[in-house]
Amino acid sequence: MGWCSGTPIFDAVYKQVVGNFNIPETEQVQILAALADAMEDHDWDCQDDSDYAGEPIFERVMKQLHPDWGEDDEAGD
Repeated sequence: MGWCSGTPIFDAVYKQVVGNFNIPETEQVQILAALADAMEDHDWDCQDDSDYAGEPIFERVMKQLHPDWGEDDEAGD
């Protein structure tokens, strides 16, 4: 069972990090990847429920943490 109640926590931090133009994009990805990784260690598995799923930085974070996600989808096309 996942920790879907963690999604609003991720989203709140995502909004602050991505909305801060003083943080370079590469650092935004690193911060959010560290957050997502820590949350996943505590059973967060509702990443696609994020309000930011599909956004470029969100996708970079998930690709960094899970490089194999989506490969099955592409292989079936």
